[in-house]
Amino acid sequence: MQPIDRPFRFTWDFVVVWGLLVVPAFVLTHRSELRPWYSCCGLLILLPLFATFVLYGPVLLARQIIRSGSRGWFVARVFFSVIVAATLLFGGLYISGFYTRGGAGILTFLFVAAATVYLNWRLEA
Repeated sequence: MQPIDRPFRFTWDFVVVWGLLVVPAFVLTHRSELRPWYSCCGLLILLPLFATFVLYGPVLLARQIIRSGSRGWFVARVFFSVIVAATLLFGGLYISGFYTRGGAGILTFLFVAAATVYLNWRLEA
């Protein structure tokens, strides 16, 4: 099994990045005393975790792509083709103004479903 095909697992480097992001989150949020303590704790756990996925996730993906060789580059091409197609669709909806109409939600749902099926189909090959 290639590294790109393995499921995500929390590794020490991911935990260290998350821990380093807890400090700025605490500094930025400790002054507000309007909410209960458990809300602050939840914010200190979830905000850095989301930021870690956003900031460090692409680094981990790039490392797995490089380690997986040709299979990793294939996964990257398929992933980026779906992202580019989604960007073109949403950009077209935004420029045309169609996103404000009722049919835009159905069109978006159908596109996302088709992109998911395509991605799954191509990665199984």
